[in-house]
Amino acid sequence: MPNAIKIISTGCILIASVFIANLLFLQKAIESFPTISFPLISFINLFGAGVMIVVALVALLRWCRLIGFTRVLIYTLLLALGLNVLLMLKYLVTGYGLMTILFNIVVIVFVVGVRGYLASSDAYKYFYSD
Repeated sequence: MPNAIKIISTGCILIASVFIANLLFLQKAIESFPTISFPLISFINLFGAGVMIVVALVALLRWCRLIGFTRVLIYTLLLALGLNVLLMLKYLVTGYGLMTILFNIVVIVFVVGVRGYLASSDAYKYFYSD
């Protein structure tokens, strides 16, 4: 197994756990943190966790038929994270808003790298070799 697959799967699992922790934090703090866009933010966190888990499963189980679907999920996640950054700009002066925006930017950079790796020849050799 290449080191890139190990890094991708570990990073995806860690990022999914942070998305789930963020969702749990939002559920707990909804009384003291009133926001109009709470359902959309929680959907983006849940969608992000799901995409990260699917990407890790595709990478670890070598599902070569799902690479195209994974790339579509990654594009959709990038759009959703961009929307999440825009939604959190009004909370930029709070610690939660700043950490969420920074986390989303780190995830965007990581996911763009994963998308690039899935299109590389090394990934093609890994997924389509016996």
